[in-house]
Amino acid sequence: MTARVARHARAALAVLAAVACTSCASTGGGTASTETPPAMRPVPDAAEALACVRDSHARGLAWLLANQRPDGSFGSFESPRAREVFLDTQASHRAFHTATSALACWALVQPARSDARARAALDRGLAWLLAQGEVGRASGNTFYSVWAHTYLLELGAAVVGDPALAMHHDAWRGVLAREAQVARREQSADGGWAYYDFNHVGQSPSGHESTSFNTAAMVEALLDARAQGAEVPEGTLSDAARCIERLRIPNGAYAYGTYAELSVGADYNRISGASCRLQACNVALARLGVPGTDGDALRAGVALLRERHHYVEIARGRVMPHEAYYRNSGYYYFFGHYYAARALELSSPGAARDELVRWLASQMRIDQNADGSWFDYPLYGYGFAYATGYAMRTLQVLEPMLAPTVEADGARDPAKGDPGPRR
Repeated sequence: MTARVARHARAALAVLAAVACTSCASTGGGTASTETPPAMRPVPDAAEALACVRDSHARGLAWLLANQRPDGSFGSFESPRAREVFLDTQASHRAFHTATSALACWALVQPARSDARARAALDRGLAWLLAQGEVGRASGNTFYSVWAHTYLLELGAAVVGDPALAMHHDAWRGVLAREAQVARREQSADGGWAYYDFNHVGQSPSGHESTSFNTAAMVEALLDARAQGAEVPEGTLSDAARCIERLRIPNGAYAYGTYAELSVGADYNRISGASCRLQACNVALARLGVPGTDGDALRAGVALLRERHHYVEIARGRVMPHEAYYRNSGYYYFFGHYYAARALELSSPGAARDELVRWLASQMRIDQNADGSWFDYPLYGYGFAYATGYAMRTLQVLEPMLAPTVEADGARDPAKGDPGPRR
């Protein structure tokens, strides 16, 4: 087959795939005023949403496999723009690179069970991550390494929990043990975790810059690691719970960080500015058994994200952090959508949850790029890879909530025989 014919064939397949799932990028056949925020318009039915989840996941997997670096990692330090995110030192790149690669590998764990290409890519990625050792702070006041620690824990828990990856279990049990200790050592005085601490420099952060969402994501990661046998130091989770609770605002949002906990009226602390960040906080407190974070609260949080979604949509892809309305920033767009899926997974089944699941599935489809990737923020050369990792994990959480609904309704499963993504 000539190169030109091959290109035309690939283009034709892309068009067919798009036609098969156009309902996920439409209003779902309902009618709505043009003044209705896009996310509040009717959503596709369960069968259509399931088809789109599976198609989007397959296209995302193809992108990850095509964009893994020769050494097994994902993303790079290269940037197409003159002004970038503050680094402090070049060591921050090691944190970004490790966190991005861990996220991408986490997304590969599920497809690696049945896809030889995904398994080979995962094996290469795990080998690269093991070779990196412990990722340290860039300086006394800048530590993007918190993201690497968080997602190494999540990845390690997924690897150790998968019988098909038994050859990796011993090595990754060691990673879990190490990272749980690092998490405690780098936990702030207020019980939280952060990526900055500009006012103070110490062996452990002061907590002045602890963020609610960093803390929540770390709690989720530590709980997943503990479920796979990792020993979490005593006091770590209880200290974190108090930090997140202290940052909780009665309107359903959470203060951005400890330094902002008294500024409850600030635009970034309102629902419209916190809709993506509050999802992880709700999930963390629910898993810790904190009162007021039951299934109804989790579902209500996702409903708020849907209602105010246009504000984070405006922020997605913008070059400057926090330049959008309510100081939303693109870099927590797919972070927020992943934890929204987790919130729905933890809430009770029912019509309200089902509609939100179908909405989130259709939104992920709408946000997917033509080449199969996702993107929310131009962070050096890491943006596409980390966003695709988050998006694929989101689809892997959503699919098991859609498939039973399709089967219960007696609808034709559009991908019968294909197990699709699994958590």
